[in-house]
Amino acid sequence: MLEYLATMETADDRTRFESLYLAYRGLMYHVAYHILKNPQDAEDAVHQSFVKLAEHMVTIPDGPCPRTRNLVVTVAERKAIDLYRSRQRHPETELDEQTVWPAPPEGGGLADAMASLPPRYREVLLLKYYNGYSAREIAGFLSATPDAVTQTLHRARKKLAEILDERGETP
Repeated sequence: MLEYLATMETADDRTRFESLYLAYRGLMYHVAYHILKNPQDAEDAVHQSFVKLAEHMVTIPDGPCPRTRNLVVTVAERKAIDLYRSRQRHPETELDEQTVWPAPPEGGGLADAMASLPPRYREVLLLKYYNGYSAREIAGFLSATPDAVTQTLHRARKKLAEILDERGETP
């Protein structure tokens, strides 16, 4: 943790980062391990996630809240997927197949439609509309360009409208 704190400029940022680290490191490890199925790789993904979060400490809300939780889980999940893909391209070690998420229950509603979206679309929509981040901020968290985030948001909204239309619900 000292490595992360050394990059912080103010004592307030260090304190905020320390509380973020203590509150969410276990959850982030759990998310990364669920994807990677390897403790060492999960630790690497969590480390990379905290490096990314340390770079954007100014935009992270103070204290534990649903918005912060959603953000750290999304960043950890993206870093774990990036590591998984990297391991697939350069297979030094064998990894299990990525977990396939079960289909959401058919009951209607926006929540069910959101759950049926691909993870990338769901994450970007939640970060934008639930958490209120701008495309530029989301791009920083997900290591993408703002244009790519804007395009993903467009595709996600279109896909969500298609799903709701198929179910006979109004978007």
